[in-house]
Amino acid sequence: AVVSTQSTGTAAAPLKISANVQGIGPMFRLTIEVMNTSNTTPITGAYIMLVTNDTLYVLEKCYITLPLLVPTLTYTVNIMVRCTSEQGITDSINVFVYVKGRNAPVLTAQNR
Repeated sequence: AVVSTQSTGTAAAPLKISANVQGIGPMFRLTIEVMNTSNTTPITGAYIMLVTNDTLYVLEKCYITLPLLVPTLTYTVNIMVRCTSEQGITDSINVFVYVKGRNAPVLTAQNR
């Protein structure tokens, strides 16, 4: 099964994110793509945080530091996820993109 979510940032943080789930439990891959939509300005200090119900899912990583985001290039991150529920209970995985120096995420995506 493939489930995807997309979100687009603002002029202050010209980013685009998509999150896709590939596979059917109990192990699946979460593929996150981040793109700097600016034509001229690179972005530094960006990182991804993943938040989910840790009684249902075990994430390979929950914090990912992104490299220098060059304009118009897409960066892909793959995270392996294991569902621990034997009853088939599911919940969302929230993807937040932060840029250092800002208190709130500049982008969010949610996979269900």
